Amino acid sequence: MMLPIVGSIRNTVKLAEMDSKWQQKKKNGGKALKAEMSPQERQIQQYKEDLEKMREGRQMSDIDAKLKSGGTLTPEEITYLQRNCPEKYKEYVEIKNEREAYKRQMESCKTKEDVEKLKMNKMSSFLAEAKSVMNNPNIPKGKKLGLMEKILRRVMGMEKEYVKFVNSGQYQSLPTQEELAEEEKRKAEQSEAAAEGLGEAAEDYDNSSELPETGQEVVPGEGANADEPGNEKNQAENFPRTKEYEGYTFSELKQASDTAFHEIETELKGYLKAYRP
Repeated sequence: MMLPIVGSIRNTVKLAEMDSKWQQKKKNGGKALKAEMSPQERQIQQYKEDLEKMREGRQMSDIDAKLKSGGTLTPEEITYLQRNCPEKYKEYVEIKNEREAYKRQMESCKTKEDVEKLKMNKMSSFLAEAKSVMNNPNIPKGKKLGLMEKILRRVMGMEKEYVKFVNSGQYQSLPTQEELAEEEKRKAEQSEAAAEGLGEAAEDYDNSSELPETGQEVVPGEGANADEPGNEKNQAENFPRTKEYEGYTFSELKQASDTAFHEIETELKGYLKAYRP
């Protein structure tokens, strides 16, 4: 009953010894390395090489899929890319830096509308760049494909950063322009009410004083700053907006920015599908 187990152990030990011998021969090098191997050793080595190629192929395929979708690579994948595909590694670093700059720009926005405007500007820039490449007859077809694929990876990376930021607490705490205008209006009304209160207090004081009547009518608050509360209110009601997006509500800007992303995504994927060999 023990014979099969003993035989299995012997085979395992034998394979381990053969692998050890191969590793030693590999270290020593030499043109006649494979010629010195026995048929079993060559078979084992070929099997190991095939497995390594399959593993590397899957790893590169996973990395490509992440890059195309705008995903973030693990430290191990970055090291692999740096060692085996320096050009792709360089491109990955460029796109990563671009995404980080976009993130900082979103974090500096004062309203939700500013975030949507920033996204539309980015997507419009990408669309113009893509059309410039597509319509340039001096760029070879193969190079065009490479440039368009890179633009698509940049677009997807930007969208990933946008979605991440929109789901963050910082974005949720940002006011809309309408909310900001309402807040300015409320402050103006408070200032106006406070000014009226001071005027009434001054009038009460004048009425209670024993100064002789002069026949002149006292107008509370009359002077250079008399219209200041009204001016603040007027400024609040006419909250400034950029001319490019004047009259757009937040929901309209949100829809427009999402449409801009889908437009360039569709454009790029359609081009790549039509011209990729």
